[in-house]
Amino acid sequence: MNHLNGATKNHPEPASRTNLALARIAESELKQVYLHPGDLYTSPEPAMIKIILGSCVAVCLYNPRLSIGGATHFLLPSLEGDGQLSPRYGNVAIERLLQELRLAGSRNKDLHAELYGGACVLSAFSNGKREGIGEQNIRMALDTLSHEAIPIMSRDTGGTKGRKITMRTDTGEIACKLIGG
Repeated sequence: MNHLNGATKNHPEPASRTNLALARIAESELKQVYLHPGDLYTSPEPAMIKIILGSCVAVCLYNPRLSIGGATHFLLPSLEGDGQLSPRYGNVAIERLLQELRLAGSRNKDLHAELYGGACVLSAFSNGKREGIGEQNIRMALDTLSHEAIPIMSRDTGGTKGRKITMRTDTGEIACKLIGG
């Protein structure tokens, strides 16, 4: 299990996914993981990830070949200048999520992405004169996933409302609800 907040955990060997679809775990039996801003999570063990987003962005990655997935919840698009490499920044968070999935046996060509968030939830920041932080987060995620050649299967981004995301790591199923406003 890897629930990262700037620190790397030990990695178990990739779990066998034989007959996983037949042995589907009930949602109520899944480990529940809430991702705070700056967190990411992936594990070979099935879990339900929950994320609440405003201008932050969640990148959810799933590998159907291995039935494994994970997500990141980042606040800012990229680290500028010197500073600690933290998953609070999208460029760091997505790279760490990819590293975790690679350690579990994933390859970029097997991954599918879904992208959520990046809203402008505060009207003071929607004056239209410059790109808001949510838009910058979305652009950075799109650019990174394109550079990594990972297809985006679904996307619910931008706007003025927050979102509540749930993701099953063993099936890649994601539900998104708009909140607020």
